Amino acid sequence: MKIRPIAAAAALAAATVLLGACATGNKQPAAGGPASEVQVYSTTQLVPTQYTIVQHIWTDEWRSNISLPTFASADDGVQALKQKAADAGASGLLNVMCLDATGYSNGRLLCYGDAIRFSN
Repeated sequence: MKIRPIAAAAALAAATVLLGACATGNKQPAAGGPASEVQVYSTTQLVPTQYTIVQHIWTDEWRSNISLPTFASADDGVQALKQKAADAGASGLLNVMCLDATGYSNGRLLCYGDAIRFSN
C-alpha cells in the first residue's frame, strides 16, 4: 500500500490542529491567594458588572460526568470550594450550594459554586 504525499500532509496538518487545540484549551490560572481570603457571597450582594466568573467549580471539568467530590459537612465542602477558587486565582465564591447526595454517595453532601474575580 502506497501512502500519497497529499493525504499524509493532510493527516499531519489535522493532527497538528487538534493537538494545538488541546494545548490551548486549558487556561493557566492566575496566581491565587490563600483560601482563607476567599469570601462567599450571595447573589443579592453583588451585581453582574462587579465580577467575572473564573470557573464553575467542579462542573466545568469533564470529570464531573463521571464523579464529583462529596463532603461529610457543608463546612468541609465550602472549605474545599474556597481552596479550589484560590487555586484558580479567584477572590470570591458565588452561588454556593451544598446538596444532599443520598443515593449518589450514601448521605454525604455535594457542593458546588462559581469562583469569581472582581472587575476593576
